[in-house]
Amino acid sequence: MRFEERALTYDAHAAPQRSFAEKVALSLRCSPGDQVLELGAGTGALTSFLCARPGIRVNATDASPAMVALGSTAVPQAQWGVLDAFSHPLPPSTLQVSSGLLQWAPDPVRVLQSWRQSLLPGARMLHAFPCQPCLQEWREVLHESPVLWRSEGEWLDLFSAAGLRVSQKNLWMDRWFFGSALDMVRAMHRSGVTGQARVGPGVLRAALRAYDKQYRCADGVWATWAWLAVEAEA
Repeated sequence: MRFEERALTYDAHAAPQRSFAEKVALSLRCSPGDQVLELGAGTGALTSFLCARPGIRVNATDASPAMVALGSTAVPQAQWGVLDAFSHPLPPSTLQVSSGLLQWAPDPVRVLQSWRQSLLPGARMLHAFPCQPCLQEWREVLHESPVLWRSEGEWLDLFSAAGLRVSQKNLWMDRWFFGSALDMVRAMHRSGVTGQARVGPGVLRAALRAYDKQYRCADGVWATWAWLAVEAEA
């Protein structure tokens, strides 16, 4: 992931992430007085919806200083700070939330166990992330991805292995349209969700041609997005 260097172009190319962030916020059960810790807040898409909920305090964090700088300007109602949620201890909270972060964890069980330890008594977590069959069309033509894609069932097993009890889950799916496969890939790059180049230019060009041929319709080319939200407690 390359969010630090793509911070300035992220918002213009992260429409799916913003759409799912709103769904996450609407599904969130919170009460006045809750201390909400947001992980991987980015530029504040989910943060803005959280801050609209009455009576809660939001501590928004991200590992990217550039993202935090932009987020604190966009959503000044929240308290902002730089925090790498995969390697640093988390401050205590009554509600822990993220959208589009956990899929990047190299060891999700270890990470979830660490996050569980920071929950105050009676606290909950709600973490949302892409899962199968998200972007399956692109992976079918390229056969490469910076993310290890897991199914809903596999993710629920990971939460259980981390000592967490799932109390609620939602799986949202949608199609997003782009003018061409190249437009889609550029949007992914400019939102920072791609890693370093892992295939050669010839392989990439062949995949773009195949995508344009297989997944074109009157509205352009489509991509499936799937987002799983899991609420759990210790």
